[in-house]
Amino acid sequence: MSKPNVRALLLVLSAAAFLLTLAGSALKNTVQVYFVPMADTFGGSRGALAWATTLFAVTVAVASPLVGAIADRIGGAATLAVGTALSGAALVGCALAGRLWLFVAVYAVVAALASTMLSYVPLGVLVDELFRDGRKGLMYALLTNGAAVGFVVLVPLWSWLGTWASWENVLLVVGLLFLFVLAPVALLVARASGKVTSATSSAEEAASEEPAVRLSFAERFRLTTRNADLRRLALAMFACGATMAFIDVHFIPLMHDHGLGHTVSSTAVALLGVFEIAGGLLAGWLCDRGRIKAVLLSAYAVRGVAMLLVALTPTGTVAIAFGIVFGISYLATVIATTMWAARVLPVEVRGFGMGLVWTVHALGTALTSEVGALMADSTHSYTPVTLGCAALAAAACVLVLASRVPPADTPAVPEAPVEEKELAPAAG
Repeated sequence: MSKPNVRALLLVLSAAAFLLTLAGSALKNTVQVYFVPMADTFGGSRGALAWATTLFAVTVAVASPLVGAIADRIGGAATLAVGTALSGAALVGCALAGRLWLFVAVYAVVAALASTMLSYVPLGVLVDELFRDGRKGLMYALLTNGAAVGFVVLVPLWSWLGTWASWENVLLVVGLLFLFVLAPVALLVARASGKVTSATSSAEEAASEEPAVRLSFAERFRLTTRNADLRRLALAMFACGATMAFIDVHFIPLMHDHGLGHTVSSTAVALLGVFEIAGGLLAGWLCDRGRIKAVLLSAYAVRGVAMLLVALTPTGTVAIAFGIVFGISYLATVIATTMWAARVLPVEVRGFGMGLVWTVHALGTALTSEVGALMADSTHSYTPVTLGCAALAAAACVLVLASRVPPADTPAVPEAPVEEKELAPAAG
């Protein structure tokens, strides 16, 4: 395949992956927008409904390294295709559930697995497969911004649709669109991506005298966790997960509790999405220029400031300011952590390693989702959880300061035993 044709195909594949990521954000932002009416439908308890989002996060925690290993094996695009089909099944299942326990089961298992297969881990593998010219940070930012555009486009859409249609009908129609429109598109993307990656892999294998290395689960785990800097990055991502759970689950209910309607909350979330896009692109551009640590440190610091803002008495002005400030940091933590991990993980375990990082992230999401909802039910206040999130962001800054980003040409696993010497370092 000629270079111009490859460039054109990469452009098409990137646009399609962006579209799938944007659509996949519906798995979270529909529940975010319809959380209160869903709770009313199932009896009014936010704590009971929050089990769906809590167990969702637990499933993501368990599934992330497995999805990463799958992406390492079958490729990022094929993983996205499976996730797209599962998303349609999950949305239809949630719409038809009828009972809280069934809704929780479908959302916590099927939707969570689908979301994991449409999010940051397989996208990281896809970028690593398709882009070998040093633009990985910016391209990863572009693709993961699909979720940010989902905030901007889909949240207002769900809010508008909710004024004249039930949440069940909205989820049903969206699920059918996934199954009969987006899933076929995802299959085409997987086939086209396979052509590009197979050509690249064949050329690399021909140039290499070493056979491909197959690793067991235990070997993948050991190679991933042996690096102290990666362990600190994972712990910092707990704070990222906790603060993102506040956005996904608690922000709109908090606005509702303080008498701020859909207009204010939707505007704040839309602005969060806009500044998420800008902040993510800037983070990717800076990471490609070696500023990974500065990006990650700044992102956690800005996020802590955002949580302190919303800990004040929520008003329309505070909500708007929160959306802007939090949005700047939203994707920056993800992009910088992914690019940092690429410096310390062998290529063969990059998907698996990032999956483990996202396991820790999901644990933070699960804890904040359930604790925040229980506090809202018992104390009618979100202030303790907002201050706790601010403290976690400060702790993440300390962890980042204690870590070191190796140069791009440094071997991914220092002091590797002889039997592991054939593992190639990840590209910078």
